[in-house]
Amino acid sequence: MFNGSIPIILDSLKQHYFIDRDGRMFRHVLNYMRNSRLVVPENFREIDLLYEEARYFELTPMMIAIDELKRTRERREATTAAFAAAAATYAADPTDIVDCAAVNVSPDLGERIALSAERCVFEELFPEMNTALGDDVRGAVWNHDGMFVIRFPLNGYCKLNSVQVLTRFLSNGFQIVASTGGGVEGQQFSEYLFCRRRKATFN
Repeated sequence: MFNGSIPIILDSLKQHYFIDRDGRMFRHVLNYMRNSRLVVPENFREIDLLYEEARYFELTPMMIAIDELKRTRERREATTAAFAAAAATYAADPTDIVDCAAVNVSPDLGERIALSAERCVFEELFPEMNTALGDDVRGAVWNHDGMFVIRFPLNGYCKLNSVQVLTRFLSNGFQIVASTGGGVEGQQFSEYLFCRRRKATFN
């Protein structure tokens, strides 16, 4: 456009260069050119349209980044659906109580293990952590309502590794009903959904 190889259209009022493309999408194109990385809102759904803009402007690295974002979101959506289906199938009997727990293992910066479960399940399987739970500041992300432990950084408080954590679940009647993994270089993870069925008791 600027070396004269293609025709130039100027705005008649201010003599600005006019590019006949999607103005809303160009915001993201421009941000990519400024920062050399793709940054879009979590709820951004016009990925295919943005890909076409990147292709028009011949931004191959941006096209690769958009492809990776699409794959990551597809894996995340598939994981959510699989977890929901597995839990629903496991709890098909209305007289059952189903204990569920999610274990997230991330190898970056050394192995990190995060655990989400009902607090009573956590206290049963990891009684050595009860003091840590009780001492934490009220409102912490893993203890925000007192009933659920959410993404508790388990190996930040003990020396258990991922194999020991998974073994502890399996030896207490839990089964792995779904698992997934993904991420990009330097930000990879594995996640496991454990369920344990037990009969409800009524007084």
